[in-house]
Amino acid sequence: MTTTSYWQRFERNRISRRRLIAATGVGVAGAAFIAACGGGGDGGGDGGGGGDDDSSSEDLGPPVRGGRYQIGTAVNIDTLDPHLSIAGGVAYFPRIYNTLIAQSPIDTSFTFEDLADKLEQPDESTWIFNIRPGVKIAPNTMDVPERDLDAEDAFVSFDRIQNLDQANAAVFVNDWFESHVASDNNTIYTVTTPTPYAWFLFRLGFFINMIAPKELILNDPDRMTDAAVGGGPFSVAPGDYSEGQSLILNRNPNYYRTDPNNDDAPLPYVDGMDVLIIPDRSARVAAFRSQQTHTYGPENQDEADGLLAGLEVYQGSSDPVFTFISFTMNVERPPWDNPLVRKAAMHAINRAQYIDLVYKGDAQANGLVHWPVGAYALEPDELEELQGWDIEKSKALIQEAGFELPLKVKVMFAANSTIEEHNTHLPIFIEQMAAAGFEVEQDGQEFGTWLDNYTNINYDASLALNQIYETPEIPLDFHHSRGPAGDEIFSGGLKDDAIDAAIDATKTITNADELIQAIHDVQRQIYEVGPMFLPIVSPFSRTLFWNFVKNIPSGLGSVGLLLNDWWVDEEGA
Repeated sequence: MTTTSYWQRFERNRISRRRLIAATGVGVAGAAFIAACGGGGDGGGDGGGGGDDDSSSEDLGPPVRGGRYQIGTAVNIDTLDPHLSIAGGVAYFPRIYNTLIAQSPIDTSFTFEDLADKLEQPDESTWIFNIRPGVKIAPNTMDVPERDLDAEDAFVSFDRIQNLDQANAAVFVNDWFESHVASDNNTIYTVTTPTPYAWFLFRLGFFINMIAPKELILNDPDRMTDAAVGGGPFSVAPGDYSEGQSLILNRNPNYYRTDPNNDDAPLPYVDGMDVLIIPDRSARVAAFRSQQTHTYGPENQDEADGLLAGLEVYQGSSDPVFTFISFTMNVERPPWDNPLVRKAAMHAINRAQYIDLVYKGDAQANGLVHWPVGAYALEPDELEELQGWDIEKSKALIQEAGFELPLKVKVMFAANSTIEEHNTHLPIFIEQMAAAGFEVEQDGQEFGTWLDNYTNINYDASLALNQIYETPEIPLDFHHSRGPAGDEIFSGGLKDDAIDAAIDATKTITNADELIQAIHDVQRQIYEVGPMFLPIVSPFSRTLFWNFVKNIPSGLGSVGLLLNDWWVDEEGA
């Protein structure tokens, strides 16, 4: 991931002052976003990922209209409210609602212009979005008229996020929207930020910021719990969503986009998508083998190779997964208030063992910033010097801190959770900590209890699940006193004013090379004082498809979920 060409493209394609993003559909910025959202069938996505596409374009044949795309996922869908979902619903929001503009986290030269067909940035703190005409709401029984979305819809959605404490993006909008306004004729939506913000376009395009019709928000937004309609390619009718079981999405005949490679045929090609919640992996693979589902996210490359050898399927994506299991320490509780003890825990972690045992080699080691975000992560050689596995050093640090061996510590975790392979991380973690001079008191908790305690920082330390982080911003913010969400939840950081200032400074840097250097420097600064948030490893996500699923987007990460020029051709298989 850390390649010069990648970041040269990033620099070349950054949106510069007074530059317009021309907009006739999907394009390279100036010319032409988890894994859970885009990785594979297990994560709730449906092929929006990227990487190595083994399907041959010469085998595609002409696009075929009709049919239904079948998905099996382990992830529950908690709500269809685009501003409140904390589970699998986020993966389907880009299929229903609209974003303004989204930039790919994997190929940053690629943007998807959706409700906005043009962006002008007269200065680094002003973002002017020209609203695309013809983004028409799907037919529905939710008393929402079939009309074109406009700038007022964008304003109402972001105003709701700003004023709804439980909204996932509330902190982002409150911190970075100094003002936002729809023009009198509702054709222009303008946002100003208090300062330049390095991650604005990425954050704006996250699928927790989707724009819903204003009628849904202003008139009983609870309707969005179990039904959904917008200007996207699909909609969910009342009764077509059953929590923990299934979701049915049907084609929006009003969808504005067409396929320029097929005589501007209206999109999407499929009649709908059917999602089954299947928590058990063996049941998911059985459903895939029997073609009850059309896509599957294998556990690792070994499983993928076995299925590729025995079935008429192809591997459509091999993506870096933008998440990980972490070890999180609360510096306001002993012994984690002692930087020597935090460093001892850091050197106790043998990441190579997780890579070999959990992922069979199909992963890479993380530093404080995870490797999938590219050049922002430190190089492996430097990471080995800063955080390398050394159990004798761990023991010496514990003793230097004034403690006897073994040092007893209490570690909270979500018991029996298979999410992100947490259940296979846990025994390795316990064994490694014991070898390094720690005696771990295991505090396994039901998932909801763990999440509540983790959210409210009611823990000494935790082996923790994480969300999708497509930039280095949030992993660094775990070390900030305001925490990763900016509102003192999940983590209280290092309580270090100098670290807080250094992290804050990175957010306002818009030159790519300077930003990379600043993020490297702040990581080194955190290592010096003893980090309290330790990402372990990030794997690759591989997605398999039956050979009758055609033209799945590749190389774009979660932004690929916004593309709908793929089709299902079961009869032609």
